[in-house]
Amino acid sequence: MKTWTVQCTYAAYYSNTVVVQAPTLDEALEKAIAEANSDLGWRPLDACGPTFVDAVAEGDVWDPFDGLQSSLPVPARFTEQGEPPSVTVIVRSGAVEHTRVENGPVRVEVRDYDLDGADPDDPAITTDENGARYARITWTEFPLRADQER
Repeated sequence: MKTWTVQCTYAAYYSNTVVVQAPTLDEALEKAIAEANSDLGWRPLDACGPTFVDAVAEGDVWDPFDGLQSSLPVPARFTEQGEPPSVTVIVRSGAVEHTRVENGPVRVEVRDYDLDGADPDDPAITTDENGARYARITWTEFPLRADQER
């Protein structure tokens, strides 16, 4: 039987509600974060995040980040971020037939560069950073239960 040293963590959440004025949402959020970070009005919330693994080393060590012991890779499902979302896009006969999403909400962008016969004035056709034209289709998807498929 092997011995492992595992550093476990949970996020203890604090909040600070601030009111800001700004011309755009992005500027308001940036300003709010800066103001909240410089303010002493932080309050603890009762809810804590799930326990996750920061580091793991084989053997009985004081600190899995310390000395000659090197931290081993932590599988994604045990990290603070968890498993990354997985998106499957099914294309048949040149068209997206359906998508399947697992492990979290995602925004999917499909770029179809096969524009043979497409109307050049179609508003769904745009140009990428290299000047190539493509049809752009986006979805915001949420995970399916195991018994579902789009």
